[in-house]
Amino acid sequence: MKITVVGAGVVGLTTAAGFADLGHFVHCADIDTAKIASLSRGIVPYHEAGLESIVTRNVSAGRLSFGHDPSKALAESEMTFLAVGTPSEDSGEMALGALWSVVDRFEPWTDKGRRVVVIKSTVPIGTAERAEARLRARLPENCEVDVASIPEFMREGSAVRDFFEPTRIVIGTASPETAERLTLLHQRLPGPIMSTDRRSAELAKLAANACLAVKISFANEIAALAEQTGADYPSVAHSLGLDPRIGPHFLAAGLGFGGSCLSKDTRALVRIADEAGAPQTVVEAAVRANAMLPLRMVRKLEAALTDPSRRKVALLGLAFKPGTDDVREAPSLRLIAELKRRHPGIAISAYDPGANAAARKLVPSGVEICESAEEALKGADAAIVVTEWREFRQIKAHDFKNWMNRPIIMDGRNALDAAALNAQGVVCIGVGRLPAAPKESAATASRKLSELA
Repeated sequence: MKITVVGAGVVGLTTAAGFADLGHFVHCADIDTAKIASLSRGIVPYHEAGLESIVTRNVSAGRLSFGHDPSKALAESEMTFLAVGTPSEDSGEMALGALWSVVDRFEPWTDKGRRVVVIKSTVPIGTAERAEARLRARLPENCEVDVASIPEFMREGSAVRDFFEPTRIVIGTASPETAERLTLLHQRLPGPIMSTDRRSAELAKLAANACLAVKISFANEIAALAEQTGADYPSVAHSLGLDPRIGPHFLAAGLGFGGSCLSKDTRALVRIADEAGAPQTVVEAAVRANAMLPLRMVRKLEAALTDPSRRKVALLGLAFKPGTDDVREAPSLRLIAELKRRHPGIAISAYDPGANAAARKLVPSGVEICESAEEALKGADAAIVVTEWREFRQIKAHDFKNWMNRPIIMDGRNALDAAALNAQGVVCIGVGRLPAAPKESAATASRKLSELA
């Protein structure tokens, strides 16, 4: 089958390479000419496990090609997948300009085949219907077209695995014939295939990310309560995870959610719901709770470090999660902004094993991006673990003590062995727990944390 994928971001590129690997002939288009040039040479501009090898394999086999003008491919392809960006403003309004630009580029085709256009981008409810009406209004009657919604549920860092081992495939259509064609296209993938209407498919994606956001914010609020009452949140989380009704996933406490999906999708859902007259108060509260986490971390730092405005603080990690180079709406950016707002004279250094290049484009001037954890920690008065990269777990207590001016670690992801570090003279303060330190140190930390109430 001839397939066109418009959008060469992580979702679009993984979708294109995945279908090519299943034996289809796929053309992937993107307006970023530099990105297309790199992809044509087999160079993937993302930190995404397994993606480069699958792209290279299928380019070499002649099943995957790239270009920046999709016009010809759109007319020739039996199916077109739209995976363009739909960023949301702070107000929650989604920008659909890129989507409509592609829809308006479809030219009439001469054969009698019915075209199927699939929206994979996360969009407001009703977008597929609007897209189909827009296409039918400008194309001749003989050019039959159906627009479907198949939302993506890929996680950054494991997108290839999520394509080939999906937890579910949700196909939203208004045509039984199109539903059957799309089911046949996906039937070689092992995940369960669910057919529904287009609006339900669109809402399913927004609801999934909102549900995860609520669970993460709940975990962080219970962790805050644990700190104030002397409980140990990791133990509480373990207990919660053993309940099959709750499950163990997305219960880790830390600096909150970020990235290009959860943040924008929750804002979009809140706005859509308000406009529809069905306010999502729980989701809105989760968004507010998430926004407060950087301030809480800065206040914990202030309790452990005197006069931060005259100190150097190192950030370990900048990506919104390990295994990716994505810094969009990452907690690190909010944390940097809060540190600079409350302590204008503070010196900040940072290091991320995979996201340094992306971070340089987004972090404010004055933040020193370093090439190693040692360089970032050198002379620091405190450090904050922002992203739980495995590399940071391998830093020894004597390294912290030798590299830093003061070995004070705020473990924002509970990634380190706090008990071992504290026993060796490193002050390590996690989230939702008191430091496992000698009695006098623990008492001091307990008193300072209680002041945050």
